[in-house]
Formats: sequence, structure tokens, C-alpha cells
Amino acid sequence: MARNALLGIVLLASLALGGCSAGEDQAAAAEAQLARMRTRNDSLRSVRDARSTLAATTRGVDSLPGVSDGALADSLRKAREIEVMRETFAYTGSTRDPFNSLINMASAGPEIGDLEVVGIYQDLRSASNSIVVLREKVSLKRHKLRVGDQVGRARLVQIRPRDAVFTIQDFGYERQETLSLRKQEVETP
Repeated sequence: MARNALLGIVLLASLALGGCSAGEDQAAAAEAQLARMRTRNDSLRSVRDARSTLAATTRGVDSLPGVSDGALADSLRKAREIEVMRETFAYTGSTRDPFNSLINMASAGPEIGDLEVVGIYQDLRSASNSIVVLREKVSLKRHKLRVGDQVGRARLVQIRPRDAVFTIQDFGYERQETLSLRKQEVETP
């Protein structure tokens, strides 16, 4: 609305300054055009006012009392016919139990605390021929190891005359444990 009024004023000013010689015809044409713009703006304003009045006085579509049950049933039937496709995900297992050990005990083998040294056979000429014999305390299973062999998470790194030194890897950290031969106890009669 302000833009059209401004255009009319500019038109009038240009005619007034541009030539008074052309005179009365151009001024009359400009005034006629300005009058048309004012009537158009007034009609647009009245339509806008009528719309706002209508919106304020009428109730919403949801609250109309004249809605028939047939139209409602038809809408429900159409809604049931529409199939909504959604992307679904299914996982076969559940999450990991936080109380279960991270170490698979079936494949890990015995722990260092469950082993005892039964014998050490040391070759003084060649250290690679030395053997340590270990026995599991529970199952009594025997293991014969050379330097570099692994039992469970423990790797044999050194064989001494009375003990065996193991390196154990726990979640990225390494520690050393030493298992020693038990002293032979002499039985007294």
C-alpha cells in the first residue's frame, strides 16, 4: 500500500516538474491513475479486514457440528489403507553382560596361580633345550614348556635352575611372575 502511494506521488511530481507545457492532459491522467491506485488499495484493505473478521467469528473445522459419521468413517478407512513404511533394525543378540569376564576362559587356558612347577630340566650346553614341566592344581594336567612357549595368557621368558619366569599380558599391560620349585621335604621316620 505504501509503495503504490509513493509511486503515485512520484508520478505527480515528475509531471509537475517535467513540463507544464504539456499541461492539463498529463496532470489529469496522473490524477486519474492515482485515484485508481487508491481505490485498489481500499478494496484490498476491505478484503483483508473481511478475512480477519471471518476467521475470528467462525469455529474451527474440528468443532463443526454438521460433520457426518459417514465422512468420518470414510476418512478412517482411507487412513487404514495407507501403509507407512519405516526403516526398522533388529539385532540377534542383546548387549554384553557387564558382569561377565572379558577373557574367554575356554580358550585362555589356565591362570598362573593355578599352575605349579613340577620339574625343571636345564641343558647347560644349549639354553634352548631347557624344559619346564608345569601341572595344573585342579585338573592335574601337565604342560611341558620351552622358552617362548605360552600357556594361557602367560609366556615363558626365562628358565633358571630353581624357577621359571613368565610374562603375563593383561589388557595391554605386561607383568612378570616367577614360579619356583617346591623344596623337597625329607620325611622323618
